[in-house]
Amino acid sequence: MGVDLTGVSKKKRCVRHHTLSSNPYRKLLVKLYKFLAQRTKSKFNKTVAARLLKSRENRAPISLSRIATVMRRKTVWMDPAKTKAPIAVVVADVLDDIRMAKVPKGLRVCALRFSRSARQRIEGAGGECLTFDQLAMIAPT
Repeated sequence: MGVDLTGVSKKKRCVRHHTLSSNPYRKLLVKLYKFLAQRTKSKFNKTVAARLLKSRENRAPISLSRIATVMRRKTVWMDPAKTKAPIAVVVADVLDDIRMAKVPKGLRVCALRFSRSARQRIEGAGGECLTFDQLAMIAPT
């Protein structure tokens, strides 16, 4: 007969409350978005704050072609004359995809980091590469 260990050997879930990164920019972003999450009723700010706390392993990079595909689906019904292009927000790195022949015009992307070639291709097509502090100034909620 064995001893029933109720709850002793169970692994407890750990929720991060601060970043383990030594990057001062990341630390300031965590502070900013935690503040915005508390002061606004926006679920977006809470999601960004939670994703900024994730480890590098849980922040997989995304390719430029994937962003272009998703944004094409989102904006297919929008009238470009009336509204500005929406901003694609990625709490990860954006990398270039050489399989994609051309980048859509006016693509606006906010990310933690852009590869050199991805930034050149976005800006060359008339798009914008934003950082999270710029996004907080443009659209705080």
